[in-house]
Amino acid sequence: MNKKDARNLIKERRMNLSMEYIESASDKILEKLLENEDFKNAKVIMSYMDFKNEVKTDKINEYIKKAGKTLVLPKVITKEKMIAIEDKNKYIVSPFGNSEPDGEEYIGEIDVIITPGVAFDREKNRVGFGRGYYDRFFAIHKNAKKIAIAFEKQIIEEGIETNEYDMKVDVLITEDNIIK
Repeated sequence: MNKKDARNLIKERRMNLSMEYIESASDKILEKLLENEDFKNAKVIMSYMDFKNEVKTDKINEYIKKAGKTLVLPKVITKEKMIAIEDKNKYIVSPFGNSEPDGEEYIGEIDVIITPGVAFDREKNRVGFGRGYYDRFFAIHKNAKKIAIAFEKQIIEEGIETNEYDMKVDVLITEDNIIK
């Protein structure tokens, strides 16, 4: 399936999810994430702040901080660039309407990038919102493990068309499956 069709199909499907489903599935995804060895061993983890029926990340982000790990969050700074900022509990609303961290760019190594997406396939290809922020970020942080979290309803069974700029994730965790 081409990216545009996958994005449209899954955005509509995701917007129809009930809050009960989102909360329950997000908790199951958190349980599976906590079992992941890369996540357990990571010292610096990039997560995100959920938006528009994405997997809830508030409990994940709290866990990271309480475990003594460094939590960094994404911030879009130009049409083509996203940076990581260490979470210091200071946030602003982005032009896209979601919360972003406020602060200076984090320059160090990132061990794990918890990756959102609109749609995924079982080959670990992802479709985001179409601006390429994460693919460019992955290219800079080549050593970071990319762990995508998504609802099972975000999986496209027939597969997603990709191009040379698209980067697969290393692991895809849903409420029902762990795809390595």
